[in-house]
Amino acid sequence: MLQEATLVEGIMATRAQVDFLWQFFVTAHIAIFALLFIYDEAVENLNFIARALALGGIGLFEWINGKALVNTYHLLDAFLDQYRALYGQQDRFEPSFFQHFVQMSFEDRPATVLVTHTTAFVVVLLALISREFIQSRRRHRPPTNSI
Repeated sequence: MLQEATLVEGIMATRAQVDFLWQFFVTAHIAIFALLFIYDEAVENLNFIARALALGGIGLFEWINGKALVNTYHLLDAFLDQYRALYGQQDRFEPSFFQHFVQMSFEDRPATVLVTHTTAFVVVLLALISREFIQSRRRHRPPTNSI
């Protein structure tokens, strides 16, 4: 049988992993959005193949990070279920701790991951497909003189 301290340590380590994965997601998207806004003209000049490859890479990142988050949330719920089964008697805890730690559930989080990762991907898709999506006004290029 798992000792209580071992389960609590596992729960806390898994929560730290969730935090790391979310921080990685946010950091990567800050960089992606900065590139889309700061290097607007360079992104505008990308050809179809370059845009498709960029979109494919971003889509792959979304899937890998999202899958890692969902799996980690499932593991966290499994840890908490095991903790409740072995040590979750309500009379052992203060009501607030019981509610916010022992009874904590993350079963709704995979849906949250799906929404956030899909939304981020769609925003990048729109920004790469249609530059007007992120530009306030269309830039006018000076006409070139062809001789």
